[in-house]
Amino acid sequence: MSRSKRSFAVTKIGADGTRDTRAGQVAVEEPLEVRAGGKSVATLMRTPGNDIELAHGLLLAQGFINRVEDVVTARYCEGAIGGENTYNLLDINLARPAAPHFIDPIPGDACGISAEQRVRELAAHLDVRAEFMQLDPDTLFALPSALAAHRVRDLPTAVAGAASRQDLDPLNAVHKVVGHLLLDGVPSTDLTLALDARVGFETVRAAAAAGFGAVATTAGVTSMAVELARQTNTVLVGEVSAERFSVYAGA
Repeated sequence: MSRSKRSFAVTKIGADGTRDTRAGQVAVEEPLEVRAGGKSVATLMRTPGNDIELAHGLLLAQGFINRVEDVVTARYCEGAIGGENTYNLLDINLARPAAPHFIDPIPGDACGISAEQRVRELAAHLDVRAEFMQLDPDTLFALPSALAAHRVRDLPTAVAGAASRQDLDPLNAVHKVVGHLLLDGVPSTDLTLALDARVGFETVRAAAAAGFGAVATTAGVTSMAVELARQTNTVLVGEVSAERFSVYAGA
């Protein structure tokens, strides 16, 4: 049975009171614990599949690795269910000690961490582009159709170049695309990361760490996404349709 779908008995109730119970399929969601250098880095709720790409993208965004050679091996470990492999624990062996430089929360004042402080601290550890990349408007207008062509399932979709991935969590889809390009040795400097979900701070963080020139979405963006995009000279475009789009950074 595919790990992307699972069947349950589902009862559909109509406005007239009719009840119809039959088998229905839902998207599978399972945890994935990622360990780097023997230590747990994160536990993600994800759509199973392309987990090694997901781990590479996550580790790049978090500052654990800078290039594909920083990962020596990536393998699944036995899960906790009867000693069988659940494929929900991925152990990454690094070529150098894990020393992420911006994964931990940033100390703030007594009332907490400000958004501006978080953006400034993170941007200081990212490679900032010399200038914003120039985008072709016609390419952006064609973005909704391009995303639809890659949408195999009813899940958030991320696309960059010839790489496309889907996941219940849009950020996981982004990490999978980043990991795919990293493993294939495809530079992302002149690529646009496109997706059909709201772009937040973590998405721009992942894109900037990977070196993307632009992030474009058919949905909206958040305030911290705009701030970080402007700090890192990453073009940020939202509400893309066949008729118009909104440029939040790089206009």
